[in-house]
Amino acid sequence: MYEVAIGYIVGSAASMLLFHGWIKERIITTTLDMLIEEDYVRSWIDDDGIVQLSKLNEGMTANISPEAWSRFEKLMDEITEDEEEKKGE
Repeated sequence: MYEVAIGYIVGSAASMLLFHGWIKERIITTTLDMLIEEDYVRSWIDDDGIVQLSKLNEGMTANISPEAWSRFEKLMDEITEDEEEKKGE
């Protein structure tokens, strides 16, 4: 009899944890989709196949393309690499 009660409690707790994770994922996915649709967040897939997200300022939403962002990020990476090399010398 106790085994049935313990099994019920453990099963209920496990299902609640799984349901909570599923609901949380759905809320986050729905919110991100809505923000992308409304142009508050821009998304693109980089060369490695990773989805990149970028929050845009209200005045700059139409002016910045994903290509410009990727070029800017590459330049910033080169600058940080150069600075690290200079510190190592």
